[in-house]
Amino acid sequence: MKKVILMIVPALICGMVFTSCGSDREEPKTDLQYVTTELGGCNVSTALRSSVSDTEEDAINITVSKDGVNVCVGLNYVCKTVPFETQVEIIDDVVFMYLIDVGGDYNRCMCYYTFDFVFQWQGTLNQKYKIVLIDPREENHVVLSEGTIVENG
Repeated sequence: MKKVILMIVPALICGMVFTSCGSDREEPKTDLQYVTTELGGCNVSTALRSSVSDTEEDAINITVSKDGVNVCVGLNYVCKTVPFETQVEIIDDVVFMYLIDVGGDYNRCMCYYTFDFVFQWQGTLNQKYKIVLIDPREENHVVLSEGTIVENG
């Protein structure tokens, strides 16, 4: 019995120490939760990669429904053989949506790439955002859009 108590007491002490050592870093406060990004346009269609897209304009459309937010981005960009990657992160209560050109072969044509960032939300919707293009051929990142997503706007 004494051996069991001597084994249990240190285990309890270690358990309490490890559970009380949480991160001091505060989690970002947002009612917007990232779900997924759906790629379209030249990201998925090889037929579109060889076409010239001079009729489509860069566009950002934000649609808010009762429990979801879609941020649709349309981007005219040089034709390339590798689709974009995307990333979403929250920094200082701002939702950053990154369009990441991972390289590949570039052609001498323009193509229209689409990105549909899907979020869920509940509570109050008043969320700052930035959409950033990361182009490995450029020294600085390009902010395509920034603003605030609100429920009625």
